[in-house]
Amino acid sequence: MEFGDILRQLRVERGLSQDELAQLLGTTKQVISRYETKKRVPRLSVVTQYAQKLNLPLSALTGEVPFLPPNAVAVGRRRRVPILGSAACGEPIYKPEDGTEFVSVEEDLPCDFALIAQGDSMTGDRIHSGDIVFIRSQDTVLDGEIAAVALDDEVTLKHVRRLRGADGRVVFTQLLPSNPAFSPIDIGGDAETRCVRILGKAVAVRFML
Repeated sequence: MEFGDILRQLRVERGLSQDELAQLLGTTKQVISRYETKKRVPRLSVVTQYAQKLNLPLSALTGEVPFLPPNAVAVGRRRRVPILGSAACGEPIYKPEDGTEFVSVEEDLPCDFALIAQGDSMTGDRIHSGDIVFIRSQDTVLDGEIAAVALDDEVTLKHVRRLRGADGRVVFTQLLPSNPAFSPIDIGGDAETRCVRILGKAVAVRFML
């Protein structure tokens, strides 16, 4: 079932009107009505807040089957990968946590985990806050590719560009946003003290309306 179907079924089971459910979730009756008629779909971050307010696991509102292993194959040649946390599209803000929620993907999508985008620095690549970004685990990417990069214990999504000296060696690396309103993050040089590592390459994004 889609989110609107799940929400309506849950409301009916709890004997709530649209007004009462809206008050519980901190929204309006009009928004609830649009969800139930499938004229509107919330971002994953909003669904997460709703699940907390309803004292439910996120999987209960997304229709995902909880607690399946990451590589389990579902009906229709699909499998599930863990959502490990959030990655900033802006300044790095949050580190991945142990995956307790899973998202369903096509069996042949070459990804190992997913992150929830936060911020607006990657909107030029149509990655918006709340979107789910699928990552293939690898410790390096080509120049220009989008990577999930850990800076100390925090994670950001950015294009990677290496700047080289006359001898061909990397002098420092830039993490580039695709929104011109944001500045690059420079890595390297004698003053660099952060622990930096590439977690993987972004291979797909699931857009949330």
